[in-house]
Amino acid sequence: MGLNTTDSFAILEALAPSVGFRTDLALISSYSVDLLAVAAVIQALSGHGRDNGQVGSSSLARALELMHDRFRVICQAGRVAVPRAGVKNLVIADRWVREVRKNANEGSWHAKLGFFRYKPDTGENKPEWRLWMGSRNLTRDTSWDSALLAIATKSNTTNAIDESIARAGEVLARKAELPNWSPSKVLDELKGLHWNWSDDFKEVVSFKLWPDAEPAEGLPRPPKNLKHIVAIGPFVNGSIAKKLSVWGGDGVRRQLLTTRSTYSALKSLAGKPTEGFCSVHHLDESIGFEDPLDEELENDEDQMVEMHRGLHAKLLWTHSSKSDQLWLGSANLTERGWNGSNTEAVIHAKVSRELGQELVDGLVDGIAELADSGDEDTDCTTTVCPIEQTLDYIRNRISATWEAILEYDSDKNTVRCTTGESIVLLEDPAELLVRLMGQSNWVVWQPTTCVIDFHPPKFYEMTEWIEFRLCSNEEPEIYMTWIARADMQPALDISRDRAVLARLMGPQAFLVMLRGLLGEVTGDRVDDPWPERPEKRVTKPLSPSGSFSNWRGPTLEFVLRTWANNPQAVREVDKVLKSYIPLFRKELSEKVEIEEVNALKDLERFETAWREIRAAFKLS
Repeated sequence: MGLNTTDSFAILEALAPSVGFRTDLALISSYSVDLLAVAAVIQALSGHGRDNGQVGSSSLARALELMHDRFRVICQAGRVAVPRAGVKNLVIADRWVREVRKNANEGSWHAKLGFFRYKPDTGENKPEWRLWMGSRNLTRDTSWDSALLAIATKSNTTNAIDESIARAGEVLARKAELPNWSPSKVLDELKGLHWNWSDDFKEVVSFKLWPDAEPAEGLPRPPKNLKHIVAIGPFVNGSIAKKLSVWGGDGVRRQLLTTRSTYSALKSLAGKPTEGFCSVHHLDESIGFEDPLDEELENDEDQMVEMHRGLHAKLLWTHSSKSDQLWLGSANLTERGWNGSNTEAVIHAKVSRELGQELVDGLVDGIAELADSGDEDTDCTTTVCPIEQTLDYIRNRISATWEAILEYDSDKNTVRCTTGESIVLLEDPAELLVRLMGQSNWVVWQPTTCVIDFHPPKFYEMTEWIEFRLCSNEEPEIYMTWIARADMQPALDISRDRAVLARLMGPQAFLVMLRGLLGEVTGDRVDDPWPERPEKRVTKPLSPSGSFSNWRGPTLEFVLRTWANNPQAVREVDKVLKSYIPLFRKELSEKVEIEEVNALKDLERFETAWREIRAAFKLS
């Protein structure tokens, strides 16, 4: 782990399985979620990720086959962003996400951490576990974040930190609701693990997921003989800043790193909470996914200030005559972050002197600008729009109480959405529009209504995602959008997923998927980026045989080599062949694209040869 700006913590690379392993379980917690970023993570966990985070059509399908019922993201209700592209293909994302229905007007599910289990391809019962935690949301944002990675080993002698981590894993498993990974199963396995940290971590003092698994930490007390403190946070209360500004008394060097608008707003508060800092630094801001209204607006001293995503790291570092200490995790420098209103994950550790020096030299003094340097106007306080604040309050209320069921009504030929109580109140100064994700027509959710009917989509468009658009009555052009799940009855199964993926891939990309399942290297050149941008689609030239040379199926020689080294991969190919080829035949009865027709002929030739393989290896 490093905190210098030259250190790069690539989350996709960090989560990819080691050679000879495959991901058996992934539980990830985030505040906000971007579904395209989640797709990139699934692809990385399957072992087929790309350095640039781009998602390929066949590699995504391969990843979802491998990760089915092994992957879940837990996030704050109302903070799943509406996808900007590829919406119809993202209907399968209802498999990926479970929302925590906390009322964000009072407190949010804000923890950012993940548990990952990898099992050997050999079948040995020697799994590898990783723990990731930090400040990053599961989005495509590229702001400055802080994070760490730990590796676990089986041990007969675990400590209090290991036990605390096990309890956190149990909490995530309970909210994930994966059929084959009950909370008790996850807890039992985590209880036997000891976690190994970076060499920069001399001693881990505490690890807490509060208040769901541990009591809230509260803002820590300053260490004795304090000499230097660096506080970094994208959101800052006046009250927390005031406490930190007097940590350790006279003679302490105190530095605060935030953003320009945060500093400007803090400077305007009556209590002058930044006066006790020797220096205040800021980074430029950029627009991201996390909402500026994440923290409540209280009185003058407790005012939360908007912070965009140019800086998103959240940590406290201290240097004293005896040790350097670090508090790192998801908690902002706000009362809600530390008093237990929010669910947060934070680690407290004694660290090397070099780590703190990298932080100061590389980030604070290195790239951040010194506030009030005279080079610019620092009066850039962000004003919260009252209408947006009202809409956010209503969204938080709706998201916290949202409990709905989706049922196909064959008599009325509708998909009916039913809630236990109306989610729209007569006094709400806004109109709520809803639709199944991927559909074009909105339906108005009237006050006191508990039932809404949607036009039934095709099977491959069926989804548990509902898209919401909350519009102000006063200013209709001001609105908020988000998506949320409603349980489908009867539940959608993997056949829906495969119907979506068949349309996503087509026979061409499916041949690439087969090669990938068998471990054959397939370059990005033959795996179209996803979601596809129609305006950028390029027709590939045909080979003289009338089929795509790049879309060939696996060779018999390669299949035999794979069987000798990894017979499970051959069995997986057999399973997906049986599942997908009927879907392609049905799909191409509605299409006439010559490329796909020729690719299907190649696929059918491969299927004929595969029958001999199936019989020889007794696959079925």
